[in-house]
Amino acid sequence: MSSNAKFRWFLLAPILVALFVVTSSISWAEHYGLRKENKNAKFILADKAMRLALVDTLYYRYDKWFSTFGVEIERLKHSPKSLVNKSELMKFHFAFAGLTGELTHTLAFTSKFSIPEIKEDFIFHSKRVKELAYEILDQEGANLKQKAEAYLYLGASEGYIGVFEYGEGNLITALINGLQADNHFEKALELDAQMVDAYFGLGVYRYANSRLGGLGNFIMQGGNDLREVGLNHLERALQMNTRAKPLAMKTLAWFYISEQINPDNAEVQLNHPLHPSQSRMRSIELIDEMEEHYFEKSPHSDFVGNKEVALMKAIQFVIDKNYAKARREFLKVKNIIIYLVDRGLKINPQLTDSVQAGIEFCELMLLSEVSSGNTERDATCSKIDEKVSFLHSGGSMIEHDSKKIRSELHGVFAGALETLFRKMNC
Repeated sequence: MSSNAKFRWFLLAPILVALFVVTSSISWAEHYGLRKENKNAKFILADKAMRLALVDTLYYRYDKWFSTFGVEIERLKHSPKSLVNKSELMKFHFAFAGLTGELTHTLAFTSKFSIPEIKEDFIFHSKRVKELAYEILDQEGANLKQKAEAYLYLGASEGYIGVFEYGEGNLITALINGLQADNHFEKALELDAQMVDAYFGLGVYRYANSRLGGLGNFIMQGGNDLREVGLNHLERALQMNTRAKPLAMKTLAWFYISEQINPDNAEVQLNHPLHPSQSRMRSIELIDEMEEHYFEKSPHSDFVGNKEVALMKAIQFVIDKNYAKARREFLKVKNIIIYLVDRGLKINPQLTDSVQAGIEFCELMLLSEVSSGNTERDATCSKIDEKVSFLHSGGSMIEHDSKKIRSELHGVFAGALETLFRKMNC
């Protein structure tokens, strides 16, 4: 690999939810263990299982939940077709599709790297959610709560499919699903204001469409800037204890990190929530809260850290120009990747290269100025010049599916290298 190619690295920011898979056999012991914990219930409740499962994905504990959801789907498929059973089946299909997505963050899926089997599972279960939601809405006897839940899961599955289609480059199909999801989330809240997770879905759409702009935002939101509206929806979902709390916290942290490099915020007032200093404060609060709540006392002795949180900390430290701490977090991500690969997970190899490039970038930025004419100084200036020239000639250190975000991140690293170049009198 050339030095330029090695220095290309990408930020996998989870603006929207995506996929997860585990290839282990069904663990009946785990399944019945969970049933024992719910001994007063006739079956495992999807709502509780989803909440517990999402927390476990922070520690890369996917196997038992993949098993549990698979077992419950099979049980419910062969149960009486009552509204209650149909609703639970819809939720378990959604759980399978949604938590399938969390592993894609672990595996570092992009539009250029994915595993076909995972996408097939994701699409199958997402489509089953849609089918079951429509069946519930069309069935006589469904009460307002059941209909509100059907609209909620219908919107969520359409959102999942929209993300998939966007990643595949099918913009029109993605927009159609996005518009449907938006309408169905609104309908869920209209029927039941306690459908907290609908605020999460709406928040993601309001913010992401505004942040990315372009045709998608024009069609979805009339070109309006609804970033603050979206962030407020997400904050509300978090305050109302959404079942997707870990995901809501991660999503909000990434969004606030994104706002710190957004050129649209250059003229906003200091006390405005989108001002870089305000966004920085909130992103750090969220990261600290995640670490305190989930990671300071991990329930698993072999847990080595969450690479997504370490990566967001690394990016935050780069923005803060604290390159020593950024390097430490990049090294942590590298060690977590090694751990996951040793467990047999197929991590996107580009992630390893990108993290190594992040380490090298930080090491360049940490170099102390040396006297003129020094051989070490000349060698360092040569390395910096190589990276700066590469960037100015159209190269990119960052692979990101959004050209807009990629360009902004490009500016952060290019600007830092140019400043170092001048500082060292190269």
